[in-house]
Amino acid sequence: MTEMGCVASVEGDAAVVAMPGSSNCERCGICLMAQEGREFLLLARNSAGARPGDTVEVEIEAGRVVAAAFAVYMVPVIATIGGFLVGNAITGGAPDSHLPIVMAIGCLVVSFGLVWVYDLRLRKSETRQAVITRILTVEEVEREKKQVRPVRFGG
Repeated sequence: MTEMGCVASVEGDAAVVAMPGSSNCERCGICLMAQEGREFLLLARNSAGARPGDTVEVEIEAGRVVAAAFAVYMVPVIATIGGFLVGNAITGGAPDSHLPIVMAIGCLVVSFGLVWVYDLRLRKSETRQAVITRILTVEEVEREKKQVRPVRFGG
């Protein structure tokens, strides 16, 4: 996934890039924080040598975004269903037992902890890091802003 943003600051080989939010980056989990006005801050490896104020092209590996989204949304759902099924199997399907519900809630809480630990590990590694691929010229920035994409209706 390739996005455009403006370098806010540079420290060593890393840069903080301010990017307007798009439909592609809806809560993928790689951004540092969301601000008012749907602008996101992203920590990216500065392989292009960008300086503060430069407009840059940032590339984020799509597989990493999908993996992060799966971890955040699906792991808790799967854990909750699994906890309920295990609790139901232990009680033999007894209708008056609360164990399946308790186990489902317990597995949900544990899954949130696992997702949190997974997120901490990813933040420390460079596998989820975005990369500044190139610095855009003023002409490229203007062309991108004025570019009209045709809308197709129907088939």
